[in-house]
Amino acid sequence: MWLYWCLLSTIISGFTAIALKKCSNNEPKRIAIMGLLTYHSIMILVSIVTHPEFITKLNIIDMIKMLPGILMQSIGFYCSIASIKYGKVSITTSIHKAKVVVTFLLGIIILRENCTILQFVISIILVVLSILVARNKNNLHRIDRKLEKKAIMYSWGFVLFNGISNFINKIYVTEFQSPLYVIFNYAIIIMIGIFIYCLITKQWNYIDIRKINAKRFFILQSLLDASSSICDRFALLDGNVSVISVISTSSIVVTILASKFILKEKVSWKKYLMILGIFMCVLTLAFINR
Repeated sequence: MWLYWCLLSTIISGFTAIALKKCSNNEPKRIAIMGLLTYHSIMILVSIVTHPEFITKLNIIDMIKMLPGILMQSIGFYCSIASIKYGKVSITTSIHKAKVVVTFLLGIIILRENCTILQFVISIILVVLSILVARNKNNLHRIDRKLEKKAIMYSWGFVLFNGISNFINKIYVTEFQSPLYVIFNYAIIIMIGIFIYCLITKQWNYIDIRKINAKRFFILQSLLDASSSICDRFALLDGNVSVISVISTSSIVVTILASKFILKEKVSWKKYLMILGIFMCVLTLAFINR
């Protein structure tokens, strides 16, 4: 069952990148804070509707246990927004795919997850193809070198923090055996953190959705991101984090195809071949891990 959740998360994640690109012209800090607020409001709503007993089960000790994962996820989210703001999406997206290496290695080294030689080789091919398919050598516009370096720095920050966050999520989901309970605790703590930040800095305008450009795409991005995250955590309940993290890189296929049909961007025949290669790698990994 984990495989179906993983593939669903991957597909949704691919469309999330398109919606995020549409609203990336906002101030990075504003979109990050407002994004976290909207995303976790959706998570709280879903959790309460499906499991109202979570309200009475709130445990301060559990929240403290989850603080490292929450911190890693929040920093990674900001780095993602900032990298898209300051750099070319084609460059930053290709770097973002390297996050799988962090999660993949942590899963094998720390959790001692099984990985055959065939799985390892296919995983490496899948990661390389995912990075290559996101690259775009046709740069028709001059790039501000300072902004480019800033974007690359934030991109590698996303790789590190999001990769660690994905690994820690596996630990939490395994320990508590309830993906939604983990999500609910994450949401409560981050919402409290956002309001404390706004209270201290007096920057209440950061959580004013009226200040967000392209509101419909911002809301769509939050809904898609929340849906993808829920599916991903259900996949982690039974699946190996090393394999799931590798398959998730293929979301770039959905992003590229959506860019072609929704944003009317050109896609070369070489990218179509790479997309076919990614599909075959995912199919092989899925067959091996049945």
